Amino acid sequence: MPRITALLLLFGAVIAVAEDDTATNSVDLNVKPLLCIIDRRTPACDMDFLVTWQSTNRGYYCLFGHVDTVPLRCWSDADAGQHGERRIVAKTFQYWLTEDDGDEPRAAVTVEVMTTETNDRRRQRRTRHVWDIL
Repeated sequence: MPRITALLLLFGAVIAVAEDDTATNSVDLNVKPLLCIIDRRTPACDMDFLVTWQSTNRGYYCLFGHVDTVPLRCWSDADAGQHGERRIVAKTFQYWLTEDDGDEPRAAVTVEVMTTETNDRRRQRRTRHVWDIL
């Protein structure tokens, strides 16, 4: 009798795992470009972004940007999409995709803003050469 119970439990676990695998919805979100480099002469980047996404399930998806409170674009009964936009970027921000008007992001990508400026005072000093002493 214990052998049958163990088999039933094992069978139930296999069914539960199989149901979880079919219920998962994988969403891939890609953004190009992912990096903006600024310096003293150019305090912000004027960039064209291409955001593409693909999902294993069809549904209602909305794309958001870090500074936007309303969706940039929504797709109904879709499993893939793309969005292009021009932004002036001065600090790091994110794009994210939600499903079914949910607040929880299904996928997110961070666009990094890096600066060539340094706080190291040694780099700002003039370089010294032997002939400067003479």
